[in-house]
Amino acid sequence: MVRLWLIVVVAAVAFTVYAAIDAATMPRERVRSLRRGIWVLLVIVLPVLGGVLWFLLGRAPATPGSGARYRGPEDDPDFLGGTPAPGDSRTDKDQDDATLRDLEDQFHDRDDDGRTDR
Repeated sequence: MVRLWLIVVVAAVAFTVYAAIDAATMPRERVRSLRRGIWVLLVIVLPVLGGVLWFLLGRAPATPGSGARYRGPEDDPDFLGGTPAPGDSRTDKDQDDATLRDLEDQFHDRDDDGRTDR
């Protein structure tokens, strides 16, 4: 019987901690009814009941597309490349080569002590 009570107490503490952290880190737009600080206080003062109230009354459901969403590379047209614009004849490789040439020129223009010749 003692083991059962120990399991119930550990589960109640874990639920309370999870609810308190969830209430404290929830974005302001998704907190309903009361302010966030009051919800955290309510969850801590009324351990299990406060957590249940938080999940039922205080937390607004997430709306799809409301925030920034992760886009995988297959959804990003810039990652996939594509046909260049009609007036754009330079490719990424050409731009990289030009940048590398510029850096090499800057490197060769320097003296041994690091000062430029210019």
